[in-house]
Amino acid sequence: MPTELKTEYRNVRFQCERREVPRHFYIITAWNPDGVTIDDSANQRADESLRSEIEDRRYEFFPVTGGSPDFSHIEPGYGIVCARSNALALARQFCQEALFEVIDNRVILVSALDDPGPDEDTGTWSALCRNHETPPS
Repeated sequence: MPTELKTEYRNVRFQCERREVPRHFYIITAWNPDGVTIDDSANQRADESLRSEIEDRRYEFFPVTGGSPDFSHIEPGYGIVCARSNALALARQFCQEALFEVIDNRVILVSALDDPGPDEDTGTWSALCRNHETPPS
């Protein structure tokens, strides 16, 4: 039986300063590995490691912050243009339970757990993101 993801993932909202985003990308963070809250300095070190890994792989990327609907909880991360298998590998490398796939304005919750459930449509980028433009079709 697949492992169920936390409800919070389904209620995510995003902040992205970039006005135009790629048609297809993944959102990954390194914050709070394994779903356990850690201190900000450890989260920042993990974020720096993720950014370095993305840069080493030469992926196109840009900052995206995910959080609760009221943004009382946030986790900075990155929108990354790469293959799904590479996005999943990065999420697992940084001990993340899930990542998001954005394709044609749809935001899909993707489990990164060993026994993943099915992908889940969580809404549109244009509805879930502040400071956005709808991706081109």
